[in-house]
Amino acid sequence: MAEEQAQRGRVPSGGVALGFAIAALAACWNPIAAPFGLIVGVTAAVLGARVLRSAGPSRRVATAALALGILAAVASVVVLVLTAGAVGVEIPGEPIVKGRTQAEQEQILSQAGERTRVERERARQELDRLSGSAGRGQGVPARDGGGAPAQQ
Repeated sequence: MAEEQAQRGRVPSGGVALGFAIAALAACWNPIAAPFGLIVGVTAAVLGARVLRSAGPSRRVATAALALGILAAVASVVVLVLTAGAVGVEIPGEPIVKGRTQAEQEQILSQAGERTRVERERARQELDRLSGSAGRGQGVPARDGGGAPAQQ
């Protein structure tokens, strides 16, 4: 029997097939992961069937892997079929969060600009004063683009 297995190639254990089936079940419910669930589920079913054909000691595990692999593959197909048209489709009804119109956005930005105008002007004057004193060789050292003092 060992020679026969060596000729056909190494048959994976039922535990490997069961691991694949569990991974497929974890991925089959999510529309983004369902394609992976389908691939891994089919792989688990094929591995489970190979272990069953080899008449190894882990027939229960292989049977469970075969059943769970088929279940995961079918569930993945169902999820893919149900969500196939959902991408790019406008959902009916009122939106939960309403977006602002262009006029509303401009009004909010202009109000925020008015609230901060005085502080921005004061900061601009302070920056001008500091850059003017740096030009005379006093006060703040000149800086390069990286924020470190310039090498002279």
